[in-house]
Amino acid sequence: MTITTKLATRISLIAALLLIAIVAYNLTQPAMTTCGGLDPAYQPIIAFELARSVPDLHTIFGDAPSACREAVTARFAFINTADNYLFIPLYGIFLFFFFLGIRDRDQKLARAGAIIVLAACLADYVENTCLFGIAANPDVHGSSLSLLPWATGVKWMGLAVAGAIGGYILSRAGGWRWLIAALCFVGFATVILAMVDPHTYGRYASNGVTISWIIFLIADAVFVVRRSMA
Repeated sequence: MTITTKLATRISLIAALLLIAIVAYNLTQPAMTTCGGLDPAYQPIIAFELARSVPDLHTIFGDAPSACREAVTARFAFINTADNYLFIPLYGIFLFFFFLGIRDRDQKLARAGAIIVLAACLADYVENTCLFGIAANPDVHGSSLSLLPWATGVKWMGLAVAGAIGGYILSRAGGWRWLIAALCFVGFATVILAMVDPHTYGRYASNGVTISWIIFLIADAVFVVRRSMA
């Protein structure tokens, strides 16, 4: 069965709307409390993903076993399990089918974007495996913590590169759409900064990726509405 660009875009839009529902649900949940003085402006899950040392972990889990650590570990277990079964599949479908939906604009770049998305999703699963291993013993720099920067690097940079590619393809329609490419490249640069210096810029990594995701969602919606009215 050949998936048309119209069908691909509809699938991408549905997945994006489900992602919004998950984000809306998360916003209704109480803020996560950490145990070791993590900056309140830094999302704990992002800080955990970008941890590079035991001291980094201690800002999240504290430097000794405690009831607080147990609560944080349980919350992360819930978040990462939901990530494995809901968030990763949904954002993977959203982005993969987004690129299938724009393949008639630039087949080679769209194919590259789709492949990069798949690689990022696989890296995200590796990342979560590392996070489960680290949470079991955050006082030791083990193999999971050593592997984590590679997994997070592939994931975040993959999503950033996919965002830049998608923004460029959309901008080729001309006119004011150059702004789309500019915004996506700002997101790309933000993620690069976060990977180079996670202690200073890590908190902005998700913002960098979200820029392109919002643009892709709008592009999906516009495409579907125009095709429905045609």
